[in-house]
Amino acid sequence: MSRLAGMLLAAMTIGAIGHGLWPILPSWPAGLCAWIAALLLAPRVSRPQLVQIGLLLVIALMTIAGALLLDADIAWLRLLDTNVGLLSMLAAISFLQLLPIRTGSPATDERRGPVAYLKTLLSVAVFGGFINLSAMLLVADRVARKSGLSAFAGQSITRAFSGCPCWSPFFAGMAVVLTYVPETGLLRVVALGLPFAVVGLAVVFIEARLRHAGELADFEGYPLTVASLWLPCLLAAAVTFGHLLLPLASVMVIIALAALLVTVGVLAASSGVAASARRLGSYVQHGLPAMVGELLLFLAAGVLAVGLRGLSTGMHLSLPFLRVFDFSAAALLLAALILASMLGAHPIITISVVVPLLAPLHPDPQLLAVTLLFGWGLGTCGGPLSGTHLVMQGRYGISSLKGAMRNWPYVLAMYPLALLFLFLAERFQTV
Repeated sequence: MSRLAGMLLAAMTIGAIGHGLWPILPSWPAGLCAWIAALLLAPRVSRPQLVQIGLLLVIALMTIAGALLLDADIAWLRLLDTNVGLLSMLAAISFLQLLPIRTGSPATDERRGPVAYLKTLLSVAVFGGFINLSAMLLVADRVARKSGLSAFAGQSITRAFSGCPCWSPFFAGMAVVLTYVPETGLLRVVALGLPFAVVGLAVVFIEARLRHAGELADFEGYPLTVASLWLPCLLAAAVTFGHLLLPLASVMVIIALAALLVTVGVLAASSGVAASARRLGSYVQHGLPAMVGELLLFLAAGVLAVGLRGLSTGMHLSLPFLRVFDFSAAALLLAALILASMLGAHPIITISVVVPLLAPLHPDPQLLAVTLLFGWGLGTCGGPLSGTHLVMQGRYGISSLKGAMRNWPYVLAMYPLALLFLFLAERFQTV
């Protein structure tokens, strides 16, 4: 079953990319492959996550039933393929795990202390933006190899990682926002999200100097070197070239295609065609099925989004206390997104609920996108049920609840800084 599901996910990825390049090709076959794979892999999902997804589907079906009672139109085929482009991008990016990251040999005095700590933060931020959660684990494994991962190291790594969705087009959070706010200008969002992530790293480093001086002095970190930056640079160049070559294709399609082509090209150059084909085939059958959690969650969220659109159209629903989506509304939405994550809701759920309700306000896509991305980053940093903290608990024994609570002061400190960037985003509307 797992192997068949992996092949279906590969077919989903190819089908979604094909639809993105040639819109005349239908997208529903890719969605059908995704749903069949989800059914085959559902037994592998943990019970708490399965309960969350089940509740989400029940609510989604209730919204569809309500929309039908109001004689609202339901885009039935969208039940199959909503969020499939997002899932295909995530599947394509996951192939980057097959590529090696060379760490080089840093000077001995840079392996320990503040310099090593800063390089560790930068490693998580840079690599995490391109190969996502696997980068965080790569760095954490290196830090934990001698005496395990301390609470200080764990909170530092998760905080550095939380800035990735604010700027990286290779991150799930950005893919979700591009799906739900398709008018988003990627470069304008990155122009705000990247400085915010850099400020976040500075806050982490300054706090470590002030409050954890003893642990910082003995910190043995991850050896970031110039030689290890080849993969981010290559991916950035591939995406830029793809955008120039395919100006009409969506950003998600370009990113997915770039990730696949870079993976295949680097593997073929380093290992040969035959060995590369074997590794790719093995990953399709055994690696792709590991994304079952995201698969089920995003498919269920897609059903909810379709239902909410139909219900909001039939009932003319909107957020009653808002008349315009301005800076004040963005500040409230950001607080709500963070609070929902702290209470255990996944950002994709809150985004799929909120965006259709905001549609009647015709929000500026840049302001809305930046708000959602900041909410994703800070919310997962402080959310006990986020994938980041659940992985830290399962792999390193750091309680997800305690890990999230340790990050709450950081999230509270970053919130007013986020408001400053939201203010700038609103000002950019008139530029």
